[in-house]
Amino acid sequence: MNSAFRRKPLVAAIACCAALAIPPGARAEDLLTNPNWEIFVSDYGYSDYLGDHTPGFEGREYLSGEWGAAVGYSNGATTVSPTWLERNFIYPDWTTNSTFSVITPLNVNSFNADGLPIADSLIANGDISIGQRLEIVDTRVGTPMGTSPASAGGAGSAILSNRYVMMQTYTITNLTESTLDNLQFFQLLHGLNAQAGVYDDRAYTGAMSDYRYDVTLRGVDDTSSTGQFDYIGFHSNVAPTAFEIGHYGIEGIDNHFDGKPSTGVHLAIENNWQGDYADGEGTDSFAPDSRWVAGAERWDLGSLEAGQSASISVMLSIRTGWIVNPDPEGGASGSSNGGSQVPGGVDYTFEHIDGPGTFYAEYEVEDHDGIQQLVALGEIGPITFQIPGSALQLFNIEYEGSFSGMVTLTFGYDPTLLPAEFDPLNLRIYHWNGTTWDNLGGAVDPFNHTITASTDSFSPFAVGAVPEPETWAMFALGAGLVLLRLRKSRGN
Repeated sequence: MNSAFRRKPLVAAIACCAALAIPPGARAEDLLTNPNWEIFVSDYGYSDYLGDHTPGFEGREYLSGEWGAAVGYSNGATTVSPTWLERNFIYPDWTTNSTFSVITPLNVNSFNADGLPIADSLIANGDISIGQRLEIVDTRVGTPMGTSPASAGGAGSAILSNRYVMMQTYTITNLTESTLDNLQFFQLLHGLNAQAGVYDDRAYTGAMSDYRYDVTLRGVDDTSSTGQFDYIGFHSNVAPTAFEIGHYGIEGIDNHFDGKPSTGVHLAIENNWQGDYADGEGTDSFAPDSRWVAGAERWDLGSLEAGQSASISVMLSIRTGWIVNPDPEGGASGSSNGGSQVPGGVDYTFEHIDGPGTFYAEYEVEDHDGIQQLVALGEIGPITFQIPGSALQLFNIEYEGSFSGMVTLTFGYDPTLLPAEFDPLNLRIYHWNGTTWDNLGGAVDPFNHTITASTDSFSPFAVGAVPEPETWAMFALGAGLVLLRLRKSRGN
């Protein structure tokens, strides 16, 4: 939401209760989860762990760095320099300048209409309280993550995130009897595999696209034998007054185990981009020879009269792909999501690619309402073929790169989602060409639970079946659909 002011009741009560807060240094974490990933967040809104739920990669870390915030303001003649909310950053471990204590620990206390968790916490120091609301949001189609720096001009480029994002809203309340001036808020992000990053402010097509002020970090997971390529970023719908993409320590000089990194965006925040830290302000593209990379934004929220509040929201998003490299003949093959040997996995073989690219895949199981929403959003057309079973098996896939010739796709279906009496040899691949569904046939391996088909273009693919109405259920917009969405990178 935009910065907004409103009267906050019970301000005095909050101030009085500060004495009863959880002792300084005490921390807690709560888990917010969705079908694709999970994140542990502390009472102070800080996280050092965002883990993968992709089949075959459960627990793999996107974020073993820093997701943390800071605040600065003036109280009369006293200037409070940017102060971290979290007291103890971990991996690498270091103690911050935080003056905050926990009033109400973070707790998942409700769920939204999609059954996804909502958590709240409250922290305070002598001048302000900061209430936080964290919510996992299902965007259905992903939100655009800018991949071209703002300074490059032109249309830019973006990819769509994973369908699930985390919205984090901070509400800052003045607990004093006087006006607080020059209120500023800062958000820092450093991803485990971040080797480069950009800041982008263009508007792109996608869900929640008004959150257009992006920090997007990217890098290769060097612990993955399958060449996974991670994006992690955050977004705001309020233009920042400062931003930077830069270091969070330097590999070979600092370490990621212990000690405050000797250089980086975190120091620029603490010094509010003053003096020796002014040069990095406004850097919107950074790809150093040695990792690690972080990004930050700052927002100026104005003045707060006694008892007033201001709010700012940021949205955390992720995306993972698999690097595709050509072989000596120009072809390429590989797998994603654990490969076709697991439900939701995909194997791919390109006849010819022009150079390295990235293959993205998400696997979802949808109900009837989920199918209807995808149709309403224009992601697919109404189903015109027979669909076995009662659950939607969904593959959201993109390819970032150029290719020619045919592409063979083999993906694993979940046999437990098919009716017991259904013969899997009746499965077929259907291709949404933007107007109608085309039957591409497909080779079924009922023992390994895979189905294979070839195509020369990318758009939704679905697993349906040849008619057999006496032996299995058919739902006009029902589940049992395996949808494969291959889309080019989004741009204006």
